[in-house]
Amino acid sequence: MIKSILFHPSTTFVIGMFMGAAGIIGFLSSCAAPNKTADRVAAYRDALARAGEVGPAAGSAAEKAALERFTQFLQHIGDQQYIRENVSKTYRSDAYLDDTLTTHYGAAQIETYFLKTADSLTDAHVTIDDVVRSGSDHYIRWTMVMAAKPLAGGSPVHSIGISQIRFDSEGKVAIHQDFWDSGENFFGRLPVAGGIINLIRKRLQ
Repeated sequence: MIKSILFHPSTTFVIGMFMGAAGIIGFLSSCAAPNKTADRVAAYRDALARAGEVGPAAGSAAEKAALERFTQFLQHIGDQQYIRENVSKTYRSDAYLDDTLTTHYGAAQIETYFLKTADSLTDAHVTIDDVVRSGSDHYIRWTMVMAAKPLAGGSPVHSIGISQIRFDSEGKVAIHQDFWDSGENFFGRLPVAGGIINLIRKRLQ
């Protein structure tokens, strides 16, 4: 009797499902990145310290020009030609960029990253909602609508975020730190990762 239950097709199927789930969980756990959150915060603070506080004076023509360059660049992140022509005009040669997905150092790395991003997009539109200055930093609040084939089946993804920008004495970006929900608006829109993230979100509700 027990033997017939153990080798029944239904039992075998259930056991197989459990073993498969355990294997997937084990695989995903092994792929998980080590916890380097402290390192990322330290890198951000180090970049702030290296940048100093030498940007354009508040209310000056230089400040206005610097903000115009950056916001125009942000509004052209889907345009590869614009990126090629304007990265070196917008970012300092040793600029720091962290958009919550990846971290890049220097205008050359930043240009390569933005070109790859633009290549993957089928549409991108950024609206500048607000700009506020605090000390040496500017906080630029934006709304972005982007579309890419891997994200949400290619349908538009709407997101909001803030960019912390610190300019150097020439009005070029020395620090660019983004604050936005990349889990919801990027990883959460990918086919497999999105399903896993949604399951985790439901467990936390």
